Amino acid sequence: MAREGYSNIAIALAITLILTSISFFTGGSLYWKIPSMVSGVLLLFTLYFFRDPEREIIINPKHILSPGDGVIVEITDVEDDYVGEARRITMFLSPLNVHINRVPISGKIGFVNYKYGAFKAAFAEDASEVNEQSVVGLENDLMKVKFAQIAGALARRIINYLREDDEVTQGERYGLIKFGSRMDVVIPRAAKVLVELKEPVRGGLTVLAKMD
Repeated sequence: MAREGYSNIAIALAITLILTSISFFTGGSLYWKIPSMVSGVLLLFTLYFFRDPEREIIINPKHILSPGDGVIVEITDVEDDYVGEARRITMFLSPLNVHINRVPISGKIGFVNYKYGAFKAAFAEDASEVNEQSVVGLENDLMKVKFAQIAGALARRIINYLREDDEVTQGERYGLIKFGSRMDVVIPRAAKVLVELKEPVRGGLTVLAKMD
């Protein structure tokens, strides 16, 4: 279970216990039973959302791993001020996906930048430009990669533990986005993309691209 969800789980549990107790002591009237059942469903969803499964990460310096679970919704060429000639791979994370985010390559953090902005739907065409997001630049001897946690209509809380000059290992956990989101990964154009549009990906397991 992700530690970032402890407070949400505690709140959902407290509400469920209170409503269930009231329902019990009032003889199980529908007036209280229905809200207690709804709160129980909310508790189960919260527990499910903050799951944090262990994964066997295969470290490969030529691979760029997916930083999250989701579905590929865009692959496009871009000119990036950090990576240079690049491709941007975008994935949509639904509320049902695992939301733990993982580092795509090993290396040193070049920068961490939090950008305040809008809360458009994560699948909106311009969400990468206008939505609130946390952007990280990461580099090693082979490449530079930039990746972003992007808020959506439901996702209003971005958690990122990375700091400039941190040394990180491919596949390690670094944060999450609460309740639905989008992630962008900007990679060198020289890297061979190994995923396709609409393909499901898993954080730390799916290889998005590789350097030759």
